Amino acid sequence: MDTQLYDTVIVGGGPAGLNGALYLGRSRRRVLLIDSGDARNMAAGVMHNVLTNDGAAISDFRARSRAELAAYDVSFREDEVISASLAGDRVVVSTKESGTFAARTLLYAAGVRSLLPPLPGVAELWGRKVFECPYCHAWELRERAIAVYGGSVPSECLASTLTAWSDELTYLSGGRELPEDERGRLSAAGVPVVTDEVTRLDDDREKVRVVFESGRTASYDALFLHLDTEPRIAPLRPWVDAPDLESVQSDDRGRTRVPRLYVAGDLGRNMHQAAMAAASGGLAGMAVNADLIREDRPGSLPAPPPPAP
Repeated sequence: MDTQLYDTVIVGGGPAGLNGALYLGRSRRRVLLIDSGDARNMAAGVMHNVLTNDGAAISDFRARSRAELAAYDVSFREDEVISASLAGDRVVVSTKESGTFAARTLLYAAGVRSLLPPLPGVAELWGRKVFECPYCHAWELRERAIAVYGGSVPSECLASTLTAWSDELTYLSGGRELPEDERGRLSAAGVPVVTDEVTRLDDDREKVRVVFESGRTASYDALFLHLDTEPRIAPLRPWVDAPDLESVQSDDRGRTRVPRLYVAGDLGRNMHQAAMAAASGGLAGMAVNADLIREDRPGSLPAPPPPAP
């Protein structure tokens, strides 16, 4: 076991965790950031909508961020957290290979996992020709032919949003009978619907080929779809007895109803975007620092607002 007592252990090395580490490092806090290196946006390769980093390689952004954090008392471990629990006034974090660490607080920013549909070809094309976020990828596909797959998760709002970038949109229902409200939104957006069952996606050089159950095929420049996600909070069991962290988050600065646990990034109350995740990491870092000051110097700061009902 690492004998150091950290002010904060941060789990997750994406924009939320990195920015939380920056705020805490600049607050003279001793921080350990543990990252497993398997963030869900790594397949995309690049990030967008972050000033001075629009189009930057995700790996380069992470490397530059860590280099900047070297100026502060922030250390890193490339490892997987397997458990975290409260022991008195300490949080004990166990990892797969690096041992156990103790901290006064835990900032959990491990994100969520995208659940790809069981449609052959989606996993192979994910992040290259199959996407979810229009704000991240649609600019590069403006005025081109785009399919939106709604066969597993209804995606009519995604299709309507994509009309800002292209008029060449096709909604693939995957053989699913569309309810009236879904069909109505697509009609209002002017997006035609193809009702045939989709059997697989193929890589067609610069395009993605959709193969229908009938044997017919159609090629598009890209395919978008909305995905279900699952929170990556297994290491927090049984400490956290809730389906996710958003349900226990008690304010907009990442505090939770669980003592000494804070949340940032996609697991919290914000949109799944790099800039918003980074902002939430900064807010959580400020909350951690303020609460540690309250603990060390009772009465020096007013109490944080009570949890929302």
